[in-house]
Amino acid sequence: MDQLNRAFKRNRCFDGNKPRFRGDNPIDADSPTTVTELQSDADLISRYYSAADDQALAQFVQKHRSWAIQRARHYVSQDEAEDVVQASIIRLMSAKPIGGRVNNPLGWWHTVISATAKDLIRESSRRTNREHAYTTDVSPSSTTQANGRESDLVDAVFDEIRQTDIRFRDPLLKRYFEDLSYEEIARELNLRPGTVASRLARGIERVRAALESKGVYVPTQPSETEHMNSDATMSTDVASMVGRWQDVWFVTMHDKVRGIGHLSVSEGKNDLVTLRNRLDMALENAPENDPRNSPNRLWFEYELSIEDIQTLRWSSFRTKEGATDSANALMAERGMHYDSDELIECVENGSKLVIHSGSDTKTMEVTGDGPLVPDVSAAFYICQLPRDASTAKPIRIIGFERSLEGRRWAVAPAEVRYAGCSGPPVGLSHTFEIDLKAAIGRNHYVWVDDDGTFIGMGDERESFITVENEAAALAMFARH
Repeated sequence: MDQLNRAFKRNRCFDGNKPRFRGDNPIDADSPTTVTELQSDADLISRYYSAADDQALAQFVQKHRSWAIQRARHYVSQDEAEDVVQASIIRLMSAKPIGGRVNNPLGWWHTVISATAKDLIRESSRRTNREHAYTTDVSPSSTTQANGRESDLVDAVFDEIRQTDIRFRDPLLKRYFEDLSYEEIARELNLRPGTVASRLARGIERVRAALESKGVYVPTQPSETEHMNSDATMSTDVASMVGRWQDVWFVTMHDKVRGIGHLSVSEGKNDLVTLRNRLDMALENAPENDPRNSPNRLWFEYELSIEDIQTLRWSSFRTKEGATDSANALMAERGMHYDSDELIECVENGSKLVIHSGSDTKTMEVTGDGPLVPDVSAAFYICQLPRDASTAKPIRIIGFERSLEGRRWAVAPAEVRYAGCSGPPVGLSHTFEIDLKAAIGRNHYVWVDDDGTFIGMGDERESFITVENEAAALAMFARH
C-alpha cells in the first residue's frame, strides 16, 4: 500500500472525486498543500463554524484572499473577481458543515468560488428575454377565466413557478401556462418525455411546499409520476437516474488549463445503464470561444457499463485518450504521454480487474470494501448517497500512474462522508467529502443540490462546475 500511495502522490492525474473528469491533471500546484497549513486552515474554519469566531474566519480569508481572487479571475474579469470573492465569503459564512469541521478549507472555498462565478456569469450574460416572454406572450386564458380567489391562486402559483429552479420552471410553465404535451416539452427542451414527467412531479411538489409555507392552499392535482413509466423496460430508479444524467455539461477554467466536458447516460435491456463522458482540455493558447479547437489539446473519452446503479456494480470500463502533437510534446517534458485505448473488465464479483491494452492483457487482484469506482462514476455513485453524517461509507477508486511508457493502474481505498451544507440553496447545497489523504494527501468534494442533482466537484487546485447546456459553457469561455 505504501508503494501505491507514493505512486498516486507522484501522479496528479488521480484527484479523488474526479479522477477521470480530468483524465489527469497537467496543472502544477499553486496553493498550500502541506499538512501543517491544511491543519491550520481547518482549525481557523472550525473555530468560526463551531464557536462563531469571526476573527478566525477573517484570518482565514485574509490569509488566502489573493489566492481566492486568482481563482475567481479564471472565470471573470479582475473587477468582477472581487465581487465573486465577496459573495463567496457570504456563502462561507452561511455554510453548515457537519460538526463544524471542514478538513480541506481551500477545496471547500474553491468550489464555492467557482459556483458563485458561474452564477454571476449566468445572471449577466444569460439574462435573456425568457421571463419577459413568459409574462407578455403566455396566453392569459388561465387567469381571465378565473376570478376572485382562483385568480389570486393562479397568480401565486405563476409567481412561485417563476422563482423556482430553471430545471423545473421551464417544464411547469410550458405544461400549465402554454398547455404543451410532454412530447412537445421534451422536443423544445431536448429532454426525454420521462425526464419531463419527473421534473414536473418534482416541480409541483416544490411549488406546493413553497406556497403552503406562505399559507397558500394548493388543491391536489393528479400525479405526474404515472407518466414516468413510458419506457416499460426501465424501473423507476433507473428512469430517474437516466433522466438526471443523460445530458450534463461541465466546465473547468484555470490559468494553465481550460476544459469543456459532456456526460450522457443511456439505458438498455434489463436496466443496464451506460455512462459516457467526453472531456477536452486546452493547455495553452486556447481559442476564446471553444477549448475544443485548441492546437494544444488533450481529450478523454470514457464508457462505463453499469449493471446495478445502487451498488455501482459494473462489467466493463472503456477509456480512450489522445492529444495534439504540440500538447504531447509539452506533456513529454513532464514525463507524460497521452495515447491510449484500454478496456477494463470487472470480474469475479469485483475481486479482479482484467486490463486489455492493445495486444497486452493484465490481471489485477482487488481487495477492500465498498464499491469499486472507476473515474467519473465516483460522482455518479455519491450523488445518490443519503445525507447521513453518522456514517462513513468505504469506496475504492481506480486510478493510474502515468509515464512516457504508458499507464499503470491501481486501486486506492477511501471513505465518503456527508459533510453538510456549503451555502444558500441557490447555487451550492450539500457536500460529500472523499477522504483520500492516505493516497494523495488531501480530500475532495462532490456537490449536489437538494434533489441529489450533481452541481460540481473540486479541491483547492481546480473545480469542475456543471452548466445548463453547451451554449452556456461556451458563453463562459467567451466571457473569460
